[in-house]
Amino acid sequence: MATGPRPPLPTHPASQTVLMHHSASNKVHALFILGHAGTGKSWLTHRFVSQQHERGHSWCVLDKDVVSEVWTGPLLAAHGHDPNDRDSPFFKQVARDLGYQSTLRIGRDQIDHGTSVVFPGPWSRELASGALFSPEALGLPSHTVLRHVWLDLPLEIRKQRIIDRGDPRDQWKLEHWEAYAGALKRPQAVLDGRVPTLDASLSAEEQLAALDDILRAPALA
Repeated sequence: MATGPRPPLPTHPASQTVLMHHSASNKVHALFILGHAGTGKSWLTHRFVSQQHERGHSWCVLDKDVVSEVWTGPLLAAHGHDPNDRDSPFFKQVARDLGYQSTLRIGRDQIDHGTSVVFPGPWSRELASGALFSPEALGLPSHTVLRHVWLDLPLEIRKQRIIDRGDPRDQWKLEHWEAYAGALKRPQAVLDGRVPTLDASLSAEEQLAALDDILRAPALA
């Protein structure tokens, strides 16, 4: 059956902008928005990505809680644990790393295709080991430009935010607040300046401007 020439595929102005952006800069970022529970990591992440899309830049969000939420609960329940548990030794030994590894694996494909990625989350083990400063150690493409920020907020405000969001996965934290809060420490990479700190009580506009500055900053030696 004969067919005529196919018409050209339609293009969207935003798509054209994204393509031009990548061909001009040739930089693909992985931005890790770090901090303890209740500091506003997800809130800032989604506002940042919305702003980047308005500018015609290609970014996506990979939140490890979202990536792993479909299977984490059933995995815990299958082993006789509370499906909302995120703090027990079993969760930390069996499920925790799987969630982070899954998130990075998906991120690798996005970066390979030229899409920058925001990774909100604690990333505590990867930060402590130094892996968070090496694309290769994270399994990301070697050309990935890594950027990091630590959100800081007073403990009492973080606790109230955790209460207000009503997430059942936070139940252990609230029931054992003194033990949980007493164990919280600023990572060494934050203390020594490798990861800049951002005051999460600032306005959205001020926090977004700070992220712009972090993205433009030269890489650490």
